[in-house]
Amino acid sequence: MKHISLKRRLLFGSILICLSITLCISVYQISRLQQREHELVEQQIASFEHSVMPSIREALWNYNDSMVKTIATSQVSQLLTYIEICDSDKLDCGRGGIRKKEPFQEYFRVVEYRTSSFGEGVNVGTVYLQLNHQPFGRLFQQYIFSEFLTNGLGVFGVAISIFLLFHLKAIRRVVSVANYAQNIDLTAMEKIQPLTFDKNNASMDEVDRLVTSINGLIQRVKDEFTCRKKLEQQLNQAQKMEALGALAGGIAHDFNNILAAMLGYVQLCYNAEEKGSQTHKRLERVMVAGERAKDLIAQILIFSRKAETYTKTLCLADIVNEALELVQASLPDGVTIETHLDSDLRMVGDSSQIHQVLLNLATNSAYELAETGGKIQISLTSCQLQSRQAEILGLDAGGYLRLVFCDDGSGIPAEIQDRIFDPFFTTKETGKGTGMGLAVVHGIVQAHGGRIILSPEVDKGSCFTIYFPQQMGVPESETPHRDDSSALLGGDEHILLVDDDAIVLKMGQDMLQSLGYQVSVASSAVAALQLLQKTDRIDLVVTDLNMAAMTGVEFATILKQDKPDMPVILYSGNFDLLDELALQSGVIDKLLQKPFKIEDLSLFVRQVLEPC
Repeated sequence: MKHISLKRRLLFGSILICLSITLCISVYQISRLQQREHELVEQQIASFEHSVMPSIREALWNYNDSMVKTIATSQVSQLLTYIEICDSDKLDCGRGGIRKKEPFQEYFRVVEYRTSSFGEGVNVGTVYLQLNHQPFGRLFQQYIFSEFLTNGLGVFGVAISIFLLFHLKAIRRVVSVANYAQNIDLTAMEKIQPLTFDKNNASMDEVDRLVTSINGLIQRVKDEFTCRKKLEQQLNQAQKMEALGALAGGIAHDFNNILAAMLGYVQLCYNAEEKGSQTHKRLERVMVAGERAKDLIAQILIFSRKAETYTKTLCLADIVNEALELVQASLPDGVTIETHLDSDLRMVGDSSQIHQVLLNLATNSAYELAETGGKIQISLTSCQLQSRQAEILGLDAGGYLRLVFCDDGSGIPAEIQDRIFDPFFTTKETGKGTGMGLAVVHGIVQAHGGRIILSPEVDKGSCFTIYFPQQMGVPESETPHRDDSSALLGGDEHILLVDDDAIVLKMGQDMLQSLGYQVSVASSAVAALQLLQKTDRIDLVVTDLNMAAMTGVEFATILKQDKPDMPVILYSGNFDLLDELALQSGVIDKLLQKPFKIEDLSLFVRQVLEPC
């Protein structure tokens, strides 16, 4: 599209408008001149009738020819160019001026003479006048050039003044706005500066309003770019966390199988050794170390959201108090805990995972306060999140429990606040932290439909605020804790054990055989189904969940179609693949978390074989 500047368009437009205005003014002035001449003619005729006609009437009545001629010659002027006065017989006439064939205006009048006021008039003669009244066309030709020139100088002078003022006040600034907009680089929004003019006036005109609007638009675009960049960073962080979670979950699952076999065989050796012997004590230490490894795997699975959860209605204040009882004994000297808890607040969650959240936060605060001492403050209240607040937190509007966990330590430096929830990130000395604490806390809170945020204030201690969805109702009672030291429960039934991991399969076989059971093994679900078709002597099936060709649930579903009364125990370190409908429909009778102890295995087997 061809570019024509606004200044040029205004200039051309102004010239056309000025020409039109000048022409209109000139035409109007000529028409007014013609109108004034017409008015002078009318005035001349009126004056003639008023002042001259009585003298003509007397002269004609008295047959005074010399007087008639004198009147005729004396009335000729530039306006009244010809006059003719005749008697009634038109035998004797007095004339003045030059008669034209085509006069501009004519006047004819019969002259009557009355002898009395009430008598009839007597025709004594006639009067004929020619007046110089020019038509509009001749006036236009005569005056148009001079009028157009005079008016044009005035109109164009005013127009040029207005154009220069408009150019100074508007066009020049509009050009600056256009150049500013044209030079905007959307790839470097942070470098764009607002457009400003040097102006001392306090008032704003339309160009100022345009500039303000453009600056506002630029600021909104910059804010949108900043927000989008943050969202991209959050997306990248979420994708990174998801990838790390998948990687960690896969590693934890594989290590779980290895650990299950190790702990299983250690426990078999531990049970076989004489109590109090040196080997018995060493095996006990190995088992303690294995339990620590098991806890670490549980934290990794929580972070990757692949840990089994047992949710129910909880009194969060009771969970906090229970966790703090465990923490109190290990607090450094000079560190105290102050709580303000609403004991009537409920939530739905896994009590062991909520314990984990509180223990991790308390341990971190205690570590920060170990040298200086200080106070840990914990408060629990309820709150209603409105739409805007909930949107900022990424939650749904509604009622929430707000758990605030603060300490008066040195706080968290601003440069690492964005990384504190990353897995394996820690500021502690080597050997004093795994870097999974806050990552696990973040994963647990997210899995419970909540959010955890860090107060950004530095040098005022660390302050975490956690939101959990509020639940109305009475907390469910805890399942009574079973004493692991109770006697192992055994039997002589025939059990089929199915697992595609040869080490875990052998370990499970040895455990069950040590309890007195007859054990058949299968390294796949297909082999187990073939074995079940050949014999009816199987009393119980114990199977792994995650197997290559066919999962434990799929295997149990096929099995139940042929043998609906066959009990099935399913074990796994990751129950993400478990179909809840399978559990609700009775396909699975018990779930056993791996790695498991021989006491758990013996109890679950007896509960399935001898249901209450």
